[in-house]
Amino acid sequence: MNIRSVTLAYVVPPLLASVLGFIGLVQVSEAGLVGASSVVTAAAGADTASNQRVAKSLEQVAETEGATIVRVVADRAAPTTLRQALVTGAPSSLGAGWLSDGYGDFTRSMSTTVLPMSDLDHFDPVGSYAVFGDDAARRAVLDALSGLGYDVSSERVPFLRRIGVSDGFSGTSGLVGALTLGCVTLCLMGTLGAPRRSAVRRLHGQSTASIVVSELAEVRGTLLATVVGTPVVAFGLFLYNGLASAATFATAVVVIGTALLAPVIAAHTIGTVLACRQPLATALRGARPVGALVLVAQVARAPALLLLVTAVFDLSGAVATVRSGTAERDLRAAGETVQLWVTPDPRPIDSQQYWNRIGAFAGRALEQRDALLAATVEVSSGQGKSTVPALFVDAGYLGLQDVRTEDGSRITADDADISVWIPADSRLDRRRLVAALADWQLREAPAAAREQITGGRLARQQVYSYPDDSSTRSWLADAVIVVVPEPAEVFSADQLGSWLSTGDVVFKNRTVAERSINTSDVRREFSAVVAVGQVAAEQARLAATMTVIATATVVSTLIVSIMLGLLGTVAHRRRHGRALFAKLASGTSAVRADAGLLFVETALVSIAVVATVNSWWGARPDGTGRSSVLDPVAQSAGTAGALALLAIAVVSAVNGAVLAATARNTLRDRGNGAR
Repeated sequence: MNIRSVTLAYVVPPLLASVLGFIGLVQVSEAGLVGASSVVTAAAGADTASNQRVAKSLEQVAETEGATIVRVVADRAAPTTLRQALVTGAPSSLGAGWLSDGYGDFTRSMSTTVLPMSDLDHFDPVGSYAVFGDDAARRAVLDALSGLGYDVSSERVPFLRRIGVSDGFSGTSGLVGALTLGCVTLCLMGTLGAPRRSAVRRLHGQSTASIVVSELAEVRGTLLATVVGTPVVAFGLFLYNGLASAATFATAVVVIGTALLAPVIAAHTIGTVLACRQPLATALRGARPVGALVLVAQVARAPALLLLVTAVFDLSGAVATVRSGTAERDLRAAGETVQLWVTPDPRPIDSQQYWNRIGAFAGRALEQRDALLAATVEVSSGQGKSTVPALFVDAGYLGLQDVRTEDGSRITADDADISVWIPADSRLDRRRLVAALADWQLREAPAAAREQITGGRLARQQVYSYPDDSSTRSWLADAVIVVVPEPAEVFSADQLGSWLSTGDVVFKNRTVAERSINTSDVRREFSAVVAVGQVAAEQARLAATMTVIATATVVSTLIVSIMLGLLGTVAHRRRHGRALFAKLASGTSAVRADAGLLFVETALVSIAVVATVNSWWGARPDGTGRSSVLDPVAQSAGTAGALALLAIAVVSAVNGAVLAATARNTLRDRGNGAR
């Protein structure tokens, strides 16, 4: 192992820091405007002032404190991609610049329209206000809103979260852990595992401190990667967003890069010091690695394999989310339907009366056929703890979606009876399933309706579920269909209110939804009218990002696992090569000669297999509600487990080949008289 391995360890941190900085700042940009120092949240009080007074008071605070105050409001038409930022315009403040030149979003997935705070008349003043200023500005905003009758609270935004460092590390711990572990091992093997370099310097009279300083000159690998990578990253950022928030991005990269360099420098320093403490004569001859280093090289493989298992499960889950539905097919199935965003905060979400009002609104919309029911529920199969997916639908759903029985006829809700339809080829016991539904999900229905449940078997088909997020599959081929002609007569207001808030009560189009909202007494409780699938599409977009991260994690962790196996084997051969040669030369079989390494390999593989089985056991749907049969991530648990076992097998097979190859090399070299 030569010193170039140490140089490689110094090249990885700046590259990884750029990736983590970008990921983190994208997440901060999507959540709000980049750089807010604090957030003040206003809840409706007993006697609140008008929107115009709120706007004027905030403008006065901004001018007095030299700060910028921002109220970000999602665009009702496209809340996941469009938003308005109501900003104060104090002279020479950030807000004044944004009002003049617009706000540059760091991420291209979000577009922000800047409006003056005076336009607060058109929006709900209840919510969060981002403050760009010092702590005095935060306190002034608190006092201003409190004086206007609002219940207020505030939160300081830590510097690391403000520039995206916290979000950059969130979700990427496997990638960071694997690469850091690899870099640390490279440093130890390039110093303690190859002490001759330090021994030559000691022979020339250099002290340990001067040798450490000379060794740390390898940080030029980081400087070289930075010098070469900076213009490349800057050009890419220019193409991506016109260098928006470039200074913040650079700061985040420096902070993350410094954090990633710390363990590399520490390992390099420790390895060099320990190498300098070896006897000079043996070090010059190329001393065998110390036993502790051989042990470290083998032990380091365990966390790498565990990280590999976790990364494979993360990748499988992200891919399953992305593949749960295609955009074109979902768009055709959804048509013009929309879902409502209920605004629970800061409303009295613990009040039963609140949810009854929301449920009554949903019930009226269903009765008037302005809305339809498409509620995906995990229900008991009637046998033990086993569960099955079910889709509760009404006449409105069946009018838009073509659902057919086993004989090919289309299912309708012309009959007033509740009907239950079992998937084709299902082994469910219909009698027990219907009894379980009647005892729980349909318990609010009239007794006569629960006793006259009809139905039959479905044709082989997939039905659209009108998903509200990525935790529910868009298309269901294995779901029980429960037709409830009049949901308002069967389900409680509380249940209908819950389903409305989760997007399971779907309006036929935007015009109908807006009319229903404007003529109701709960119109302030809805923050957005969202095209069906929009939230799921946003979640799928995030899952696509996580797929890229998880793929990079799997690839890097696989490489690190193989590399650590190679380093561990090489270190073991350098320390115990003579004993291995003696055993092989005396006729001992290769398996018995390498019994120690084979035992370690078996133990590590066993640990990884146990971790895989444990991850599969925890992720699979088990009827307890912890992992739903409707969740594509849970459905992919079996595939993830199989892929994890395959990855472990690949690592083990490569290391087995390395064992055989190094054993042959040791026998040949020792037989030729090499030390």
